[in-house]
Amino acid sequence: MQKLLWMLFIWLLISSCNSEQSTTQNTTIDQGIDSLEAVEEEPERTSDTPTQDTVAFRAAFTQFFTALQASDTATINQFIHPKYGLWVIEQPGALPKMTQVTNISTFKREYQNRSFFTVRDEVKVCDLKEEAWPTFDCADVDYDKKTSGFSKDGCFVAGPGKFQKTGYWDYAGLSENQLQTIKSTLPFVQKSVLHTATSFEFHFGFIDGHWRLLFTKLIYPCSA
Repeated sequence: MQKLLWMLFIWLLISSCNSEQSTTQNTTIDQGIDSLEAVEEEPERTSDTPTQDTVAFRAAFTQFFTALQASDTATINQFIHPKYGLWVIEQPGALPKMTQVTNISTFKREYQNRSFFTVRDEVKVCDLKEEAWPTFDCADVDYDKKTSGFSKDGCFVAGPGKFQKTGYWDYAGLSENQLQTIKSTLPFVQKSVLHTATSFEFHFGFIDGHWRLLFTKLIYPCSA
């Protein structure tokens, strides 16, 4: 009887050890699985791959700017959407003027009937800085001292919110059909570029797989 009890004790001891070993092994396996999942999920959590509206836009803007400097009509026309066109905003008097352009070679600026490419004579450099547009004050504009009136100078690219709220189109004497075209185009605008030295603006949208120049404002500050 004593021998039987002794054998039972040994069996229980062995079973207990096996159970602890199994538990430890399972814990290690679980930890390994958790670690593997963490590694597999890591690229998704930490990958900060630039989106189309950063790297791709910069590349597109560089192409546009190079074409502008070279008076490359064909390339500029590729930036004009065949349906929505390009709306050029000027201000020959107290009220803005908006012209819809589908072929850049046919457009003439209000002042002296100049071509669109004369913009290059004023916008010679535009190194994009992706940040909020600087503030502006007419009182700080001094052409003799070459002060732009902006709190910071340079070329700034930001979201379209500020432009979409300007409402130039409401005062440009447009027809109802033209207004509807503009209002259907505005939601496509994603990137707005400001060149502070001239106060010119370039507003781009990503449509049909391409960046398009949808609006450009060629108005000198405090000119009205």
